[in-house]
Amino acid sequence: MGYKIAEAAFRRKHSVVLISGPVGLKPPKVKKFIPIETTDELSGALKKEIKNADCLVMCAAVADFRPDKTSEKKIKRRKKITIDLVPNKDLLKEIVGYKKSKLFIGFSLETEGLVKNSKKKLKSKNLDIIVANRLTKRHNPFGCNKLDVIIMDRTGHSLYINNKSKTYIAQVLLDKIEALWYLERKD
Repeated sequence: MGYKIAEAAFRRKHSVVLISGPVGLKPPKVKKFIPIETTDELSGALKKEIKNADCLVMCAAVADFRPDKTSEKKIKRRKKITIDLVPNKDLLKEIVGYKKSKLFIGFSLETEGLVKNSKKKLKSKNLDIIVANRLTKRHNPFGCNKLDVIIMDRTGHSLYINNKSKTYIAQVLLDKIEALWYLERKD
Protein backbone atom coordinates (compact mmCIF):
# COMPACT_ATOMS: atom_id res chain seq x y z
CA MET A 1 0.00 0.00 0.00
CA GLY A 2 2.82 2.39 0.88
CA TYR A 3 4.46 1.89 -2.50
CA LYS A 4 1.15 2.59 -4.28
CA ILE A 5 0.63 5.78 -2.26
CA ALA A 6 4.23 6.93 -2.88
CA GLU A 7 3.94 6.20 -6.59
CA ALA A 8 0.62 8.05 -6.92
CA ALA A 9 1.86 11.05 -4.89
CA PHE A 10 5.02 11.32 -7.01
CA ARG A 11 2.90 11.25 -10.19
CA ARG A 12 0.95 14.17 -8.72
CA LYS A 13 4.25 16.06 -8.49
CA HIS A 14 4.60 15.79 -4.71
CA SER A 15 8.14 15.57 -3.35
CA VAL A 16 8.04 12.04 -1.93
CA VAL A 17 10.48 10.48 0.54
CA LEU A 18 9.78 6.76 0.89
CA ILE A 19 11.14 5.00 3.96
CA SER A 20 10.74 1.25 3.61
CA GLY A 21 11.70 -1.95 5.31
CA PRO A 22 12.67 -4.99 3.25
CA VAL A 23 9.90 -6.05 0.87
CA GLY A 24 9.80 -8.12 -2.29
CA LEU A 25 8.88 -5.11 -4.43
CA LYS A 26 10.89 -2.72 -6.55
CA PRO A 27 10.62 0.76 -5.01
CA PRO A 28 8.63 3.21 -7.13
CA LYS A 29 10.23 6.33 -8.55
CA VAL A 30 10.31 8.96 -5.77
CA LYS A 31 12.48 11.94 -4.81
CA LYS A 32 14.31 9.94 -2.13
CA PHE A 33 14.23 6.29 -1.08
CA ILE A 34 15.52 5.28 2.37
CA PRO A 35 15.85 1.54 3.07
CA ILE A 36 15.65 0.54 6.73
CA GLU A 37 15.58 -2.75 8.64
CA THR A 38 15.00 -1.94 12.29
CA THR A 39 12.59 0.14 14.35
CA ASP A 40 15.52 2.29 15.49
CA GLU A 41 16.54 2.96 11.87
CA LEU A 42 12.95 3.89 11.03
CA SER A 43 12.75 6.18 14.06
CA GLY A 44 15.95 7.96 13.05
CA ALA A 45 14.88 8.39 9.44
CA LEU A 46 11.45 9.68 10.47
CA LYS A 47 12.90 12.25 12.86
CA LYS A 48 15.31 13.48 10.20
CA GLU A 49 12.87 13.62 7.28
CA ILE A 50 9.74 14.88 9.09
CA LYS A 51 11.36 18.27 9.63
CA ASN A 52 10.96 19.15 5.93
CA ALA A 53 7.67 17.36 5.31
CA ASP A 54 4.12 18.68 5.04
CA CYS A 55 2.50 15.27 5.41
CA LEU A 56 3.42 11.92 6.96
CA VAL A 57 1.71 8.74 5.80
CA MET A 58 2.43 5.78 8.07
CA CYS A 59 0.81 2.84 6.34
CA ALA A 60 2.82 -0.03 7.76
CA ALA A 61 3.54 -0.30 11.44
CA VAL A 62 6.43 -1.99 13.10
CA ALA A 63 5.50 -5.01 15.17
CA ASP A 64 4.01 -4.18 18.55
CA PHE A 65 6.57 -6.44 20.23
CA ARG A 66 10.12 -7.62 19.60
CA PRO A 67 12.36 -10.23 21.26
CA ASP A 68 14.03 -8.94 24.41
CA LYS A 69 17.32 -10.59 23.42
CA THR A 70 18.75 -11.57 20.06
CA SER A 71 21.43 -14.09 19.23
CA GLU A 72 24.27 -13.74 16.76
CA LYS A 73 24.47 -17.54 16.62
CA LYS A 74 22.03 -20.21 15.61
CA ILE A 75 19.82 -21.32 18.47
CA LYS A 76 20.05 -25.11 18.52
CA ARG A 77 16.96 -27.27 18.56
CA ARG A 78 15.57 -28.02 22.01
CA LYS A 79 12.37 -29.47 23.38
CA LYS A 80 11.22 -26.05 24.46
CA ILE A 81 12.36 -22.47 24.12
CA THR A 82 10.95 -19.33 25.64
CA ILE A 83 11.24 -15.97 23.95
CA ASP A 84 10.59 -12.93 26.10
CA LEU A 85 8.95 -10.08 24.20
CA VAL A 86 9.16 -6.37 24.98
CA PRO A 87 7.10 -3.56 23.49
CA ASN A 88 8.49 -1.81 20.42
CA LYS A 89 8.56 1.97 20.24
CA ASP A 90 5.31 3.72 19.32
CA LEU A 91 6.80 5.78 16.50
CA LEU A 92 3.81 8.06 15.98
CA LYS A 93 3.79 8.99 19.66
CA GLU A 94 7.54 9.54 19.47
CA ILE A 95 7.27 12.13 16.69
CA VAL A 96 4.03 13.86 17.69
CA GLY A 97 6.09 16.90 18.72
CA TYR A 98 7.05 17.40 15.07
CA LYS A 99 3.41 17.58 13.92
CA LYS A 100 2.65 21.30 14.23
CA SER A 101 0.77 22.12 10.98
CA LYS A 102 1.71 18.88 9.25
CA LEU A 103 -0.86 16.26 8.31
CA PHE A 104 -0.41 12.85 9.92
CA ILE A 105 -2.06 9.89 8.24
CA GLY A 106 -2.11 6.44 9.82
CA PHE A 107 -3.39 2.97 9.09
CA SER A 108 -5.17 0.60 11.40
CA LEU A 109 -5.22 -3.19 11.10
CA GLU A 110 -7.84 -4.78 13.31
CA THR A 111 -9.19 -8.28 13.83
CA GLU A 112 -12.17 -6.99 15.83
CA GLY A 113 -13.83 -3.67 16.62
CA LEU A 114 -12.61 -2.11 13.37
CA VAL A 115 -14.43 1.22 13.61
CA LYS A 116 -14.19 1.63 17.39
CA ASN A 117 -10.49 0.75 17.59
CA SER A 118 -9.60 2.82 14.53
CA LYS A 119 -11.40 5.90 15.88
CA LYS A 120 -9.58 5.43 19.17
CA LYS A 121 -6.22 5.29 17.35
CA LEU A 122 -7.16 8.34 15.23
CA LYS A 123 -7.62 10.39 18.42
CA SER A 124 -4.90 8.92 20.63
CA LYS A 125 -2.19 9.33 17.99
CA ASN A 126 -3.36 12.81 16.94
CA LEU A 127 -3.95 11.70 13.34
CA ASP A 128 -5.78 13.71 10.71
CA ILE A 129 -6.86 10.65 8.71
CA ILE A 130 -6.81 6.92 9.40
CA VAL A 131 -7.34 4.08 6.94
CA ALA A 132 -8.98 1.15 8.71
CA ASN A 133 -8.28 -2.37 7.46
CA ARG A 134 -9.91 -5.54 8.74
CA LEU A 135 -7.84 -8.72 8.98
CA THR A 136 -9.87 -11.91 8.75
CA LYS A 137 -9.76 -15.02 6.56
CA ARG A 138 -11.93 -13.17 4.02
CA HIS A 139 -10.23 -9.75 4.32
CA ASN A 140 -6.46 -9.72 4.09
CA PRO A 141 -4.74 -6.42 3.21
CA PHE A 142 -1.41 -8.11 2.45
CA GLY A 143 -0.53 -8.89 -1.14
CA CYS A 144 -2.11 -7.70 -4.36
CA ASN A 145 -5.74 -8.46 -3.61
CA LYS A 146 -8.58 -5.97 -3.58
CA LEU A 147 -9.41 -4.38 -0.26
CA ASP A 148 -12.28 -3.15 1.84
CA VAL A 149 -11.21 -0.11 3.89
CA ILE A 150 -12.76 2.77 5.77
CA ILE A 151 -11.07 6.15 5.48
CA MET A 152 -11.93 8.23 8.57
CA ASP A 153 -10.89 11.79 9.29
CA ARG A 154 -10.64 13.81 12.46
CA THR A 155 -13.86 15.72 11.62
CA GLY A 156 -15.89 12.51 11.90
CA HIS A 157 -16.35 11.79 8.19
CA SER A 158 -16.00 8.18 7.05
CA LEU A 159 -15.68 6.86 3.52
CA TYR A 160 -16.30 3.16 2.94
CA ILE A 161 -14.42 1.63 0.01
CA ASN A 162 -15.25 -1.94 -0.95
CA ASN A 163 -13.43 -4.39 -3.19
CA LYS A 164 -11.03 -1.89 -4.75
CA SER A 165 -7.36 -2.07 -5.73
CA LYS A 166 -4.58 -0.50 -3.71
CA THR A 167 -3.97 1.89 -6.62
CA TYR A 168 -7.58 3.08 -6.43
CA ILE A 169 -7.43 3.43 -2.64
CA ALA A 170 -4.16 5.40 -2.90
CA GLN A 171 -5.83 7.87 -5.31
CA VAL A 172 -8.86 8.35 -3.06
CA LEU A 173 -6.64 8.79 0.01
CA LEU A 174 -4.49 11.38 -1.77
CA ASP A 175 -7.64 13.25 -2.84
CA LYS A 176 -8.68 13.45 0.84
CA ILE A 177 -5.21 14.49 1.99
CA GLU A 178 -4.95 17.23 -0.63
CA ALA A 179 -8.47 18.51 0.09
CA LEU A 180 -7.73 18.68 3.83
CA TRP A 181 -4.37 20.36 3.21
CA TYR A 182 -5.78 23.06 0.94
CA LEU A 183 -8.87 23.60 3.10
CA GLU A 184 -6.71 24.29 6.15
CA ARG A 185 -4.39 26.64 4.23
CA LYS A 186 -7.40 28.58 2.94
CA ASP A 187 -8.60 29.57 6.43
